[in-house]
Amino acid sequence: VWLVGTGQVRAEQVLGLTFTRKAAAELGGRICRALERADLASRDETEGGEMVLTYDAFAARLVREHGLRLGIEADARLLSGASRFRVAARAVAEHPLPLEHLSRLSHRQLPERVLALDAALGSHLATPAQVREFSLRARARFEKAPLWRGSPTKAVLEAQAAIEERLELLELVETYRELKKKLGLVEFADQQAQAVELAQSFPAVGATLRQRFRVVLLDEYQDTSSAQAILLRALFSGAAT
Repeated sequence: VWLVGTGQVRAEQVLGLTFTRKAAAELGGRICRALERADLASRDETEGGEMVLTYDAFAARLVREHGLRLGIEADARLLSGASRFRVAARAVAEHPLPLEHLSRLSHRQLPERVLALDAALGSHLATPAQVREFSLRARARFEKAPLWRGSPTKAVLEAQAAIEERLELLELVETYRELKKKLGLVEFADQQAQAVELAQSFPAVGATLRQRFRVVLLDEYQDTSSAQAILLRALFSGAAT
């Protein structure tokens, strides 16, 4: 509001990002009322008002507007809430390989673990193949760990068990992702990764946004994921130096 009031920008040249839809709605409403009280609201109905979006909604809009550059169709349905659990449970049920190390988990716990690992991969822009390679290297190192009285220590055994579970979980995550693709479903994490790819592969996308928005205000930036931080840097930091 201060930037608009001092004539530095128009309201539609400011992009505000926050985490929840509730916060975005509250911030947007407060900004709109403040601009109206100060008689700064645009009287041109063709001009867009101030923009306050969630980080997820911003990534989704980016994919919707520029996704064709990557061959991404705009008709994918957003998967959220309880639907995510149902699709993950179906992926577990349809997984073709036996689960030796995850058999101890209940039918409720297993889909939750799949969703958690899938979300963690998306937040860090890591692929199942990368994590599998890392896990196999770690397994090889633990196999060479010194023994205690002829046997592996408890800590080593626990680490090895965790690695074996993760390797099986990665297989389930891949099945889950294949099922989403087959059903034409996407999650916010998928759109976040697609948005990062757009920003990094097509500099024109960032250039267009920097021309559109002169100021970007980030709420709770310390809580952004790696993917979100990389996306914002790729879009709004300009050319790499």
